[in-house]
Amino acid sequence: MTAYFGFEPTPTLKADIEKLLANLANKSPEPQYQLSNEIAKLFTDETIDNLLLNLVGVMQHHGDNEGGGMLKFLGGLLKTMMHGALKVMLGKCDNAEVNKRAEFVRKRFLQLPNDKPRLGFELPQDVYNHFQHAFAQIDAGNGKNFTKELTDTMSTFTDLAIVAFFDDFINGLNLGMINRKMASVTRAGIHKESHSTIKKLIPSLNDAQLKDFAAYFKAMLVER
Repeated sequence: MTAYFGFEPTPTLKADIEKLLANLANKSPEPQYQLSNEIAKLFTDETIDNLLLNLVGVMQHHGDNEGGGMLKFLGGLLKTMMHGALKVMLGKCDNAEVNKRAEFVRKRFLQLPNDKPRLGFELPQDVYNHFQHAFAQIDAGNGKNFTKELTDTMSTFTDLAIVAFFDDFINGLNLGMINRKMASVTRAGIHKESHSTIKKLIPSLNDAQLKDFAAYFKAMLVER
């Protein structure tokens, strides 16, 4: 069995990915860079939505606290940072370059046996196991005693997600020195703000919110 993290893309993003990959496979003569660029923007927004912003409403079912504000701030900040970076880094290119960029999408578009399509990546088994242990304790009503394990596991997961969703995407782009530097600065900002939020957020949640968090996140973990 292999563990994965993955969220279901919207029908629009799923259809765009399938269209792009089919066009590239069939060596369509039509330029594909506009579709590829649109996928990059949608992929970015849906990743941030699923990892952060969708959690706001979920956790507010059991009382509002500063956690919702932290998630909204981080999600908005990351979208602003990424939209600015994408605007500079993406542009017109030939289909050979688009095909190179599409390796990122091919890797992240998970089509696992007996499962819905997901956008995600393979998880180390120990990280998956720590998540499941923390979630089981939360479900049993012991969540406040296991916030450290959940915080540590989420911190490890965040580093893995940055590699899978940011580094792997950037590595597929043909960037000059200035844009490489901008990407490095953007990554550092994402890393710093994400870790800061995790350390503040999880200990601030009450038992009911921890259960909501666990149920929401557990649905994006799968073994196949």
